[in-house]
Amino acid sequence: MTEYHYPTFEHLYPSGVQRYDVRARLIRNYDIFNYNHKGTTKQTWKMIFVDVEGQAIQCNIFGPAIEKFIGRFQEGFIYILLAVQVIFAEGKNKIVPNWKQMIIKEETNVIREEEDDISIPSFHYNLVQLNRLSCHIDCTDRVYDAMGLVLYVSPVENIGVDSFKRDVAIMDTPWTVIKLTLWNDFVHVLDENLNHVDVAPIIVACGLHVKSFYGTYLSTGYHTRVYVNPVNEKTTSLSTWYKSEKLAKIRRDWFRSSTFSLKSSIDISNTPRIRLSQFPSARKVQYCRVVAYACRVDSVDNIIYEACNRCLKKVVIFQGLQKCQSCNLTNTVTIPRLLLRLTIFDKSGNLKVTILHDLAQHLLGCLATEIKSVLQQPNGRNRVMEKVFACFGNRAFSWVLHPPIGDFNPEHSYTVGYVLHVDWAEECMWLNKYIASKKRK
Repeated sequence: MTEYHYPTFEHLYPSGVQRYDVRARLIRNYDIFNYNHKGTTKQTWKMIFVDVEGQAIQCNIFGPAIEKFIGRFQEGFIYILLAVQVIFAEGKNKIVPNWKQMIIKEETNVIREEEDDISIPSFHYNLVQLNRLSCHIDCTDRVYDAMGLVLYVSPVENIGVDSFKRDVAIMDTPWTVIKLTLWNDFVHVLDENLNHVDVAPIIVACGLHVKSFYGTYLSTGYHTRVYVNPVNEKTTSLSTWYKSEKLAKIRRDWFRSSTFSLKSSIDISNTPRIRLSQFPSARKVQYCRVVAYACRVDSVDNIIYEACNRCLKKVVIFQGLQKCQSCNLTNTVTIPRLLLRLTIFDKSGNLKVTILHDLAQHLLGCLATEIKSVLQQPNGRNRVMEKVFACFGNRAFSWVLHPPIGDFNPEHSYTVGYVLHVDWAEECMWLNKYIASKKRK
C-alpha cells in the first residue's frame, strides 16, 4: 500500500473552491473569541499549526462550525485535517507572519494521531531581536515573539480596579535589554524572588504587542503565550551563551542591585560604550557612555542660580525685580538650583559637560540650599571647590551623556544623564571585545 504524502504548508494555495488534506502539529490553541460585527455577536476560534518543515500557519474556525469541534483539539498533538480551505491571510490581527491561512469548515474531518512524530517540530517562534523591536511600533495589528534572559522581576502592581501587572527586564545575545509587561494572569509565571537567586531563567513570550511609552517595550495581549525555561535548540543556544559570558552575569547582578528605576536601568544598560573622540558622531541613540576623568571645574561662582518656584526655570533681573519669563511673573518666589559644569577627558579627547540640579545634589551629597549657604560664608568658594574636587578628583567615572542634537559644537556643554562608578571587570571585558573587533576589521 502506497503511503500518502500530505502537502506541506508551502504547497497550499489560496482558493475559494479547492480543499486540502494536511498533517500538522497543533502548537497553540486559543480561546474562542466573541466579537461584534454590525450589531451581531459573532465568534472566531484561532489556532496555530506547524508542519514537518517547521513552517507555521494560522487556522480559523468561524461561527456555526465552532460547536462541532469543541473539545476536539489539544495543544501538542498531531492532527490530520481533511478538506480544509486555504485563503489569503487577513491583514489585521496576524498571529504568524504567513500570507495564507487555513479555515476549518463544518465538512472538515479532524483525526488526532495518538502516536507522536518527532519529525514535526513541537514549537515555532516568530522571534524578533530585541534591538529591532522599535521598527515594529506602528504595526499595531500584528504580534511578535521574543526570547531573553530574565534579569529582573518587579513586584506585582495593581492597575485600576481589576487589573494588575508585573514588569520584567529581559536581555538577548546582542546585549539589548527591554521591558516586558506581563498583565493579569501572566504575572504569576515569574516571581520577584528570582532577583535573589543565582539564576537567570529564559523566557519565551509569543504573541506580544510592541508598544512605545518613554521607550519601546513589550506587552502581553489576547494571543500571548509565555513559556519559562522551555527546552529546544533556540533556548539551549541562549543558555550556552549565558554560561560562557561572564559579562552577562555581571549585567544580571548590576540590574538586581541597581538603585535606579527600571526604565533608567534599561536606558543605562542599552547605552553604547564609546570613546570621547566618537562622541561628535553619536546619533540615533538616547544616550552614549564614556569612561573619563574630570580635568577642570568651571567657576563655582555660577554653580547656584535662582529658579522660579513654580516652573523651576531660571529667573532674570528685570528693573531690579526677579522675573520668570516662562510664567510671565514679576517678583516671583525663587529657590536655589545647582548647575555644575565640568570638562572631562579620556585618551582620545575631552568634552565640556553639564550636570543638572538633581544629579548634582546626589553626587555632591548635599542640597542646593546648603551650597548656597556655604558660598555666603568667608572662604566659602574654596570650600565648595574642595567638595567638588573631593567628589570627582583623580577618579574615573562612567558618564552617560545625551548625544549631540544637530552639528557637534566643541564649545557647547553637553548634558549628563547619569554618572556611575566604573566596574573595571566589565570595562576590561569591553576593551577585550573592542580590540578583538578591531583586529577582525
